[in-house]
Amino acid sequence: MTKSVFIAGDWGSTNLRLYLCRLGSGQSAEVLASLSGPGVSGVKSDFEAVLFDLIGDWLEQYGPVPVILSGAVGSNIGWHEVAYLDCPASPEQISNGTTKFTVRGLDIWILSGLKTRTGLGAPDMMRGEELQLLGWMLEREEHSEQIVVLPGTHNKWAVVAEGQVQTFVTAFTGELYSLLEKQSILITQPLADNFLADYFMQGVELSKTLQAGQLLNALFTVRSRQIEGTLNAEHGASFLSGLLVGSDIVGSLGLLKNGTDSVGEIVLIGDPVLVQAYQLALKSMNIEARICDSNQIAICGYQAIYKTLYKPLDREQS
Repeated sequence: MTKSVFIAGDWGSTNLRLYLCRLGSGQSAEVLASLSGPGVSGVKSDFEAVLFDLIGDWLEQYGPVPVILSGAVGSNIGWHEVAYLDCPASPEQISNGTTKFTVRGLDIWILSGLKTRTGLGAPDMMRGEELQLLGWMLEREEHSEQIVVLPGTHNKWAVVAEGQVQTFVTAFTGELYSLLEKQSILITQPLADNFLADYFMQGVELSKTLQAGQLLNALFTVRSRQIEGTLNAEHGASFLSGLLVGSDIVGSLGLLKNGTDSVGEIVLIGDPVLVQAYQLALKSMNIEARICDSNQIAICGYQAIYKTLYKPLDREQS
């Protein structure tokens, strides 16, 4: 094993992102290379083959380095199911919340994920986002209460206070958008890269007028406005995106804040296109949002876990 080299991977439900990392003398991880592959939902059962096919060249060059994985790979549809940690959860608890198994002489560690109960009186879980929250908490200099939003397939809205992830809620926004775009009568032209801010904001503005339970009614306006001619096929996807994002914001903040407390600045971590859309929608609601570098935060989280697992050994070998 090459000292201080490790592989980190976010193996979510829709995508796999792998990073070959090396911990330098300054104790900061450097990304030497990266790869992408299919998400957990796209892997039938042979997770081992998918992983080793991707990292074969890295192993040939560096030997059997440790592998740290986060995300749906540890869920009941993943490779090895790993128990969740209860909230509140500190960075130390997240860093230590791993399960190890060995395949082809390779030590593989999977993060535990987090669970909580929401204002709906129902359980909620996250896998993968806890890694981002870990990295963000470790880079943070103060400990006042903060809402952190991680847009994606299943959006997470987390409350961080007193140096811990206190609770969170999940919104089905990303997957619902994908299903409606691909399988419903509402959209005939996918959004792709053609994000139209004006029509996105029309959807956001409509979402702000809805009463409880009216999203199902509002969704059909994506279709009816196209029939009427006030919205064309090219605009529909952006309008639908705005309607769902706006509804996500209103509903998620309502659960976290009970509809009474004021909301300060929100932190956004995720895909650049998604977080910019959320920033735009939040601004229309007079809520400031700060975008953080998701890759930098993720690597900070992975290096913290690597240090927890392997730095004592590294010191003994040095």
